Amino acid sequence: MTTHNCDEALQNLYVYLDRELDRATSEGIQAHLEECGECHRGFDFEHRLMQVVRDRLAEDVPPQFLEKLRKALRDEATTR
Repeated sequence: MTTHNCDEALQNLYVYLDRELDRATSEGIQAHLEECGECHRGFDFEHRLMQVVRDRLAEDVPPQFLEKLRKALRDEATTR
């Protein structure tokens, strides 16, 4: 896979984990993760982290906060 595909996969990682992507994009990221060990390791870590946070900090979070957090994470991913 090309760096561009890695960048795209990482930029969409959180919305992918939240299952907020359309089917075609989700399938493309899944295919990339199956082929790219480096991205898969990043995905695996983030997936486990999200599970721990969900399990241990189960409380309602305002949608505005979640959107700000997602934007900050996307912005961070694009600056790398």
